[in-house]
Amino acid sequence: MADEENIRFSFRSNEHDVEVVIQGPPSWVNLYRERIGLEGDIGYTQSVIDSSSESSEGATESKATRELPGPPPDPSRLPSIVRVIGDLDIDAGIAELGVPERSEPNLAEISLFLEELEENPEPLSDNISGDPMAESWIQLVMTLVVREHGHTSLSVGSIESLLGERINRSGVELQMFLDRLWLLGKLERIHGGAETQYAPNPSWLEAS
Repeated sequence: MADEENIRFSFRSNEHDVEVVIQGPPSWVNLYRERIGLEGDIGYTQSVIDSSSESSEGATESKATRELPGPPPDPSRLPSIVRVIGDLDIDAGIAELGVPERSEPNLAEISLFLEELEENPEPLSDNISGDPMAESWIQLVMTLVVREHGHTSLSVGSIESLLGERINRSGVELQMFLDRLWLLGKLERIHGGAETQYAPNPSWLEAS
């Protein structure tokens, strides 16, 4: 099979000091991704093209096509906006946009809300995380924190306090599951402070 028909899959995890590169026909690459548990939206895939076959004439033509059309930009035609340093009222600007005020999540109230649910959330349709029911509970709590309180993340301890018994995970086991959601691109991991925190990917919340 020619090189230009091959693909290259790349995945890197700085946290675990792991780098994976698989190159070959798509069916072969996807088979080995599935075997090592890196299928789905993990990493990125690109076509592999043999650059040595390109002629110098073709390279020159390719460079020419990258030039932007039209006249060069003229900075003098851009309007200038002058502001006094320290004069910008961020809170007033946010209020004008209608953004709700940020409030501290009340874990007791969230826990009470979860207890009063008439039905448990539906497990997510994809099983890539290995536990779509646990993922659905975490998604529900993250949605409450973001949309009701204006916060973007929760600590591991807070997630365990709210959901540990419901998803049957605590301590290191919960951390490992959250890290798996992070590797899948569904959560963002935030370091700093007393405890590691996790923030939801907006596209993951939209799927709720």
